[in-house]
Amino acid sequence: MLNRPAYRLNPQDVGQKKGIGINVLFNNNTNVFNQTFTTKEQVKSNLINYILTDKGERFFNPQFGGNLRASLFEPDTTFDSVAARLETEIIAFIPNIIIRDIIIKKQSDLNLINLVLEYSINNQNDNLVINVSTTNLSR
Repeated sequence: MLNRPAYRLNPQDVGQKKGIGINVLFNNNTNVFNQTFTTKEQVKSNLINYILTDKGERFFNPQFGGNLRASLFEPDTTFDSVAARLETEIIAFIPNIIIRDIIIKKQSDLNLINLVLEYSINNQNDNLVINVSTTNLSR
């Protein structure tokens, strides 16, 4: 008897290469949206969209968003509480994700928050690094 690892694939990932979503990271060289072709790519794009959106920014869903920019200037903010809130909210909005770790560091002199999110989707590990500042957003 063969011992093969069990893989959990989304049905959209096994068929022909059809776009299943839009990548949040837009390309400035073209005037088109980039598509995502796997569930893993789309989940990462959804995470970036959620984290970089402030609450109240999204029409018809004012509770959507990580609200990190608002946390940048809060003097009493503990980033353990922000990480716990983010974990609860991300699981509510993206239920097929398993969050393994969220690390948030603040660099007050640069007005910068560094967020590292380690997660898995369909038994595939991935991570996301986002820097949030008052002047620009980078990934």
